[in-house]
This record gives sequence, structure tokens and C-alpha cells, in this order.
Amino acid sequence: MADDQPSPSIAQGEQHVVVSPGYLAGPGHPDTANAAFEAFLAEHQGWSRYSCDGGDTSVAVSDCLTGRIRLDHEPGDRNSRWTVAGYESAVGERAWHADFDLETPHEIALAAAAVLSHALSYSSFAAKDEALWGRDNTCATLVTQMRESDWLDVSTPSEMRFCSPDATTGLIRWDAGVFHDAPWSRDYPAGVTLWARRTGDDHMRTAWQAHFSKDTPTRLITAALDHLTDPQPSLRRFAEVPTAHLGAVEVRSYKGSPRSAAATATGRTTLADIPVERWNAAAAVAAQAAATRSAGRTT
Repeated sequence: MADDQPSPSIAQGEQHVVVSPGYLAGPGHPDTANAAFEAFLAEHQGWSRYSCDGGDTSVAVSDCLTGRIRLDHEPGDRNSRWTVAGYESAVGERAWHADFDLETPHEIALAAAAVLSHALSYSSFAAKDEALWGRDNTCATLVTQMRESDWLDVSTPSEMRFCSPDATTGLIRWDAGVFHDAPWSRDYPAGVTLWARRTGDDHMRTAWQAHFSKDTPTRLITAALDHLTDPQPSLRRFAEVPTAHLGAVEVRSYKGSPRSAAATATGRTTLADIPVERWNAAAAVAAQAAATRSAGRTT
């Protein structure tokens, strides 16, 4: 079919594409993440952005000084690109943190940040607490969300583990036996890990991981988990999609404005209904490789 053939711009990797599922779209180029951060701060008032470490790091601090969002443009020895954290007070210790590794799609990190921003906008302590924690304990809330999405319970006596039916995404909660005995009993503090991988990958190999410390508010975890239990497409340049993931995702060309789409990246607004053309990602890779070889012969 004609629309299955890549155009020259696609072959060069500059074509914007819609990638499904978005959790395997890759983290995006650092410039893409920075643009998404700018869009987030433009949409969510009440944050001040600072540059530090010689410009290698951007930190947004909430007006109340208890919330922080960190983007490492050049992580160096750090294994996380995004960190969302809460502090006990303006001058207090860090109370909890969520770290998103170098390969985590920026939409997932900013979904958690959006929940924090929304909660901090409330002046009422009760409303803020509800926005962060919800009404049920963390364990029961996570179990309900995963079971409603038909995730498989693969827990052990020492860990609460669930994974999607196709085993490409999952959650681990380090419960030390509490979940296995009584998932709806008293909620014990526990750290949570979300992960994603390609179909067929070894269980020790993941595309990305996000870690939430034991006191991270429930709603931040469920906001990130939403992207796994109810996956939406993500917008990328074709060159940004990890080559190893091309066989595990659907890629469609995108005809709209990348800047306008970036403004929706932190919410659950879907790209699925935007008119796009299907095209063959494998053919695009082959065409790009051929173009590279041809350029090499003429230099």
C-alpha cells in the first residue's frame, strides 16, 4: 500500500510519529523532555524554575517550597532523569521521592508531577490530603486498579507483584509479606517499582523503571500506573523511538503541531483520535540505513 512507504523525511528520522503503546515510545531526546517541562510549567502555575549544576539540571520549586521537580539534562552518574519529591516543610527534610530512570517516557514522570501540583494548589489541608492520598489505603488502591485492568497477580510471600497480561509492564511493592497475607489490612509503608519491557524480554531486563519511596502519596503512583493499565499513544520523532522497540509498538505518522501536542503530554488527553497515516516502521529503518550507506559512498 502507498501509505506504508516511508517518505524521505521519515527515513531521516525527523518525521513526528504517534507511538502505541506510549510506555514503549522511549524517553525522547533531552530537548523533547525540556520542551515538555516548559509546557508543564506553563500549564501549572505556582512553580519557579531554576537552573543549576552549570545548566545540566533544572529544578522547579513550588511556591509553598514543599514540592520539587528535578530534570537532569546530563545525569552523569545519576540513574534518574526525573525526580519528583515532597518535603516536610519549607526548611524540612525530604519526606518522599519518585525517581524515573533515564529511559522512562517523560509523560509518565510529568503525570506524577501534575498530581503533586494539583494537590499543592489547595489551601485546605483536608483537600490536599485527599488529592494526594485518596480514601483507601495505598495497597488496596493499587490492587483494585490492576485487577480492574485484568493484570495478573504473581505475588510472592515477600513482594506484591502484578504484571499485564502480555507481560510488558508490571508493578512490584516491597511489602515484606503484608500483601500476601492480607492485601486490605492495615497499610504498611512500602516502596513501589513500575517497569516496562518488550514482549519476550528476559524478566531481568527492562526498558525502564520508576521507583517510588515508601511514603510517596498514592495518587502520584496511580497517575503513573494509569499510563500502564490504560496505555495511550505518545508523540515522538521517529529517530527518538528506540530501535529495539519498533517490533513491539505501532507507529503512525503525525500531521499536527508537535508544540500543541506537547501541551497535552502531562494529562490523559489522548492522541489516538488524531488523524494519522499508518506506515511501516521496518521499511523506514531500512530506508534510513540505505540512505546512510549511500551518503557514505558519495563522501
